Amino acid sequence: MKSLNLFIAIIMLAVSFPAFAAKTVKIKLTGSVKEPIMMTVGTSGRTEVISSLPYVLEVPKNEMPVHLSFVSDNFVYYDINVPKKPVDTTGHVYLLKIDESETARLMTRTAPTVTEFVNTPQKSASKVKGIDVTHGVNKAPLTGSKNEKSFALIISNEEYEYVSKVDNACNDGLALKEYCIRTLGMPGENVMYLSNLSYGKMRKAINDMLSITELLNGEANLLVYYAGHGIPDNKTKGAYLLPVDADGKDTDICFPLDEFYNKLGSANLKQCVVLLDACFSGANRDGDMLVAARGVKIKPKESQPTGNLVVLSATSGDEAAYSHDQESHGLFTYYLLKKLQESEGKASLGELSKYVTEQVALQSRRINGQAQTPTVHISTDLTDKWKSLKLNK
Repeated sequence: MKSLNLFIAIIMLAVSFPAFAAKTVKIKLTGSVKEPIMMTVGTSGRTEVISSLPYVLEVPKNEMPVHLSFVSDNFVYYDINVPKKPVDTTGHVYLLKIDESETARLMTRTAPTVTEFVNTPQKSASKVKGIDVTHGVNKAPLTGSKNEKSFALIISNEEYEYVSKVDNACNDGLALKEYCIRTLGMPGENVMYLSNLSYGKMRKAINDMLSITELLNGEANLLVYYAGHGIPDNKTKGAYLLPVDADGKDTDICFPLDEFYNKLGSANLKQCVVLLDACFSGANRDGDMLVAARGVKIKPKESQPTGNLVVLSATSGDEAAYSHDQESHGLFTYYLLKKLQESEGKASLGELSKYVTEQVALQSRRINGQAQTPTVHISTDLTDKWKSLKLNK
């Protein structure tokens, strides 16, 4: 049976001179670690990845006492509550790392002393509503990467009021959120996941994210993901993102893809990558017509990215973006996640697009009997430089 590994967390107050009440509390984790551990701090959703020890966590004093929980791919951890002040002269609290086979035995051990602050153990991977993050492509590798200047806006439009739903769109977005945090190393607060957005909420989400990234003065990397319906305009052939409160007949209340690209391309960003699991031919994920009265698919006019924008889209021309029902994902998103999983987020955009394009084209013929060919659209400013870019900066 594997032995316990003991981590000691020493709490120290950050005090300046002359001495006055500290504004923060520093919690120092010491010991040894051979794997990345994701730590969740309190109830705010803030996450940090511990890849080596000692590790110093700084918490605002007004948030103390604070609850810390820990997750890795291989071990079970006890949560701990860190008090406002040490309860003994040493100020020690303990985080116990245990092998999962020992969980039952440790649950029956004697109650911990006051210096341990041990709560009930948690499972080795967190549950996210709607998906099982412990199996298959949903299990995002915990890499220990830290990308403090990387952000993600994830929009999953699944439940539409007037047209058919987009099966598995929320599964797609939730799974990608896990990859952004666990694999690509984005802080939890940098990842904005939103579902079932109206026209106004879609505009607000994009504007809110850009208002945050602009504060980094051109040093921010932004990933934007959209799973949902797209729609073409009958007359102009222009492409639109479809909000959940629109039916596709009136594009005045839909989000123009040209405007979407222009907003992102003109933003002051170091890098911007857009992933679109949508089609703009008027078809849904089953290949049927979204607006039944139209009867035929439309080949939409291609929108041209600007600035430093790279777009990887699920389809070409008048194709539909299909589901991979067996895996409860969109076909495009499934192979996107699979490549991120296999490469632990290290694949370049060139490698990612090549893999996704080849696999989706092949599997769509096998699974759906229909063509689906992902495409890459890039700004003319980037030329071939985009191929060496990575999501894991």
